[in-house]
Amino acid sequence: MLHAVLIGIDAYQDGAIPPLCYARTDAAAFGAALSRIDASERSLRLLLDEEATRRSIMSAIAEDLHRAVEPGDTVLLYFAGHGSPERRGARDRRARYLVPYDAEMSKIFATGIDMDRDVHTWLERLAEARMVVIVLDTCFSGAAGGRTFMGPLLGESRARPGYLDEGGPISIRHLDLGRGRVILCAADDDQIAHEDRSLGQGLFTHHLLAALQRPRGGATVDVADLYGEVSAAVSGATAGAQEPVISLIRAVRPRLPRLP
Repeated sequence: MLHAVLIGIDAYQDGAIPPLCYARTDAAAFGAALSRIDASERSLRLLLDEEATRRSIMSAIAEDLHRAVEPGDTVLLYFAGHGSPERRGARDRRARYLVPYDAEMSKIFATGIDMDRDVHTWLERLAEARMVVIVLDTCFSGAAGGRTFMGPLLGESRARPGYLDEGGPISIRHLDLGRGRVILCAADDDQIAHEDRSLGQGLFTHHLLAALQRPRGGATVDVADLYGEVSAAVSGATAGAQEPVISLIRAVRPRLPRLP
């Protein structure tokens, strides 16, 4: 069974947080691609804009998924929206936050989703899952532009719709998707995650979905190979200004279903 929570936020409750253009579209496109999987073998939840409050995100992942996931299941968590940094003490100690719809720009510690504290809790609460893949089309540089911002009280620091075709549903019941935990992030901490007007999407998500849908042998895509392909495409498109990052935690042969 594949369980997925997909979050996309363009418009924020706090008017001081700059809006984005394609985060909502990216989450919906990812959900459409996953909808190719047989309905009896997947559970999808989409949280867009005002639905994606801190409470609803934490509830969907740490409460609802915690109760639903069974041994052998795979979990995919996708977030497209702003990230933000906050310096803790020394200059090289920086916290990173995912920014929910109801975050306050001046109080990101209290209202954001801490990448260390909260995401670690997600992984603990999803311990029953054989595989957890977290995909983040956001960044934490705090620089101008892209899917990040630097709040006024924070420290210094450095869509394309319609992914479905006419094919039948995909069965993942007998696929070996490996085990462990994987985090794929659109950019390194000091880089910008770009939105591309010509594509109508975030650059990272565009290339990630294209790679998952590309014809190839087999019903699954090795996550390490997927990362290499997407990283090369994104880095090439930005002349090295944006390079995706992968983190593997006790991962053994992690794979995702191909979504033709």
